[in-house]
Amino acid sequence: MKNNKQVIIATHGELADGFSSALKIIVGDIKNLHTLCCYMTPDFDLNETIEKIMNNHDFEKEDLIICTDMMGGSVNNGFVKYLGLYPFHLITNTNLTFLVELLLTPGSVDIDMLEERTHDSMSHIKYVNALLNQFDNETDDI
Repeated sequence: MKNNKQVIIATHGELADGFSSALKIIVGDIKNLHTLCCYMTPDFDLNETIEKIMNNHDFEKEDLIICTDMMGGSVNNGFVKYLGLYPFHLITNTNLTFLVELLLTPGSVDIDMLEERTHDSMSHIKYVNALLNQFDNETDDI
């Protein structure tokens, strides 16, 4: 039975390192977190990079979770092509709230937790102005 997980944040540009920086402040040092800042050099090859990740990961010992920045983006699409070939989990539209919870949850991947958290309202984008207006309107009615 797997009792651990590796998390890779893979994004366009340096966003992955930005997530990592914020996570170190919030969560502390995390040894099972890695970043992949894509397309930072003209010779970057996403397929070659993904193949190295997959070939070097021991799927028998630990789960692999890839968190990408945006659905339909080249980074996410690059990993999608490998979903049928390797047993990893792919999450997209990643945000800091989700990453904090993912990294603070010990042990291997809980599929139910992943599915629940990707639908959780705390993980979705919010327009705070509208939320405050809605709250103000609700309190005016009291």
